[in-house]
Amino acid sequence: MVEIWTPTGYVDSFEEWKRRSKSIEKLSVYPAYVPTINQDPYGTLFRKYGFVFGSNEKPTDDNCGAIYRKIQCSSNALHAPSFRHTRCNDPGCPVCYVKFASRMADRATERVQGFKTVYRKTKPYHLIFWGAPRAERPYASLREAFAEARRLLKLMGAVSATVWYHPYRIRKELKGALRRYRRAKGLDGRAGFWKLAHDDVLNLGGLERYLEYGPHWHAIATGYLMDSKEYSEKYQAGYKKKRYLEHEREVHEVAHYISTHARREAGRASVRYFGDISYRMLARDLAEEKIVDVRCLHCGASLHEFDCGDTGVVFQKVKDNITEKIKYFLYWKKGTEKPQRAGNAQNLITRYNRDTGW
Repeated sequence: MVEIWTPTGYVDSFEEWKRRSKSIEKLSVYPAYVPTINQDPYGTLFRKYGFVFGSNEKPTDDNCGAIYRKIQCSSNALHAPSFRHTRCNDPGCPVCYVKFASRMADRATERVQGFKTVYRKTKPYHLIFWGAPRAERPYASLREAFAEARRLLKLMGAVSATVWYHPYRIRKELKGALRRYRRAKGLDGRAGFWKLAHDDVLNLGGLERYLEYGPHWHAIATGYLMDSKEYSEKYQAGYKKKRYLEHEREVHEVAHYISTHARREAGRASVRYFGDISYRMLARDLAEEKIVDVRCLHCGASLHEFDCGDTGVVFQKVKDNITEKIKYFLYWKKGTEKPQRAGNAQNLITRYNRDTGW
């Protein structure tokens, strides 16, 4: 089974992708259903507190997100096909922002998994934390926001952290309407509020209309933290420890969703690493690189690529097989001897650069 990543999770069929994509018919909104929205010109909030991925009012181009290639099994076309989509290079596009989120999630996941090969007894977890006062202090830049994150993590007792800064949160009065939309369309919790806000499912006029200023940080962290009640009373701040991320797929799902609405700034990384996972403490080197054919996960046959329209109907074949570049990385503590590649490859982290999917 070939899976493709969408902003709402991994999907394994064209029908499922269409059900969750931007082509979903939007729910009608009545005056009594949604509170009055802010009437300031679009972009006022973003210009004041910073832009996030997918923050533009409209897509860059009418073709953004449109399907133009189909990849399917050469033996059986029903073996979970995947699709290529037209993408612009604007991180603010409310359709194509997922490309940038996927890249960030891939890199963050690879480093977290590499960290786990060095510190094998660690258990990363999803952490949300905020400073004091929570909604009054604007952070003028990512540099200032991450400096505050470093300070708070040190006070909490975190040993390592992969961190994203979020200036905004979904307005509380809209969450009920978003839940009702999700139920009406048969969507589960993987269709998160931010995905629905990016798609403007309530027809409010763009992502900004769903948001209010509420600065906080997300992290994939390790280490024993100070008691939350004691921490709150002592520092007038807070944190919420979510679930442990045992498997690579769990790490990637969390990293991807967090990345979709992180603050962005030209010339600066939107993800930072602190403590034992930082570039100062954890070294990485490319151990091996190779190109292999991608095979159907159902039957092992080669994959073909076809031109197609947005309906998924194929026109003509353009590739007889699909390949992927596999990179193997070694991680180790800086200041210690670089390890040798293990015979069972348990100390190697793999990154795929695949010709398939989004």
